[in-house]
Amino acid sequence: MIVQGVTLVGTTVVDQNYVTSGLVYYADVGNTSSYSGSGTSVNNISGTAPGAMALANGPTFTSAGASSYFTFNGSTQTVYTPTMLSLFNSPVNNSVTLEAWVRTSSDNGVVVSEQGQSPINAGWHDSQIEIVSGTLKVAVWTTSGGYSTVVTPGVVTRNQWQQYVLTFDSATSTLRGYINGSTTASASGITRASPQSTGQTVLYYDLMYVDGTNLGDGSSLAGDWSIFRVYNRALTAAEVLINYNGSVGRYS
Repeated sequence: MIVQGVTLVGTTVVDQNYVTSGLVYYADVGNTSSYSGSGTSVNNISGTAPGAMALANGPTFTSAGASSYFTFNGSTQTVYTPTMLSLFNSPVNNSVTLEAWVRTSSDNGVVVSEQGQSPINAGWHDSQIEIVSGTLKVAVWTTSGGYSTVVTPGVVTRNQWQQYVLTFDSATSTLRGYINGSTTASASGITRASPQSTGQTVLYYDLMYVDGTNLGDGSSLAGDWSIFRVYNRALTAAEVLINYNGSVGRYS
């Protein structure tokens, strides 16, 4: 299913299409239903539990209607989900899609990491979408231990809004990475060690913050963030493009 946003005078002003099938988490700074313009949480508007993302250590909010965003200092500031393990299907189905809209001001830093506990970067954790020397890299943790093949979608553009996406399809054991709706890299023959398959009881996603288990850099990312979506399946290339085309108009 695809949802098309509408303009409502006095409330939410977001005109966009996005895929809803398998959508289990959706935080959107530019949607007033997700962020009112004040406070330290960004609501999940996917229609499923759990609740809001938590903003830590005071990232700066910029109010710009549908183009609103938070700026992170590349040091202490982050935003993270509540635990969301129950939103995934089963230990057998480890498929996932992670989508983040980011405007980086740095050539290095973690975009999205998964965490087995709170606090962040303690115990079980690994970076999954990361910028290393100006290049986007994506990977998943494998059942044999250690990272999968690291997929390199391409070079990022600093100071420009971009969509970064990781998909893992358990049915085909395929990992894919995307920049701006384009399939730019993939790897097959991969087994993902999700928290369900390894006996973990919780799962957090953390954005813009240091991760000691990383894809080559692991530092906190300096820049802006506005959208984070999680699906419990691998979106197709066509669906990733739908999401890109549905949101890119905000930033032009």
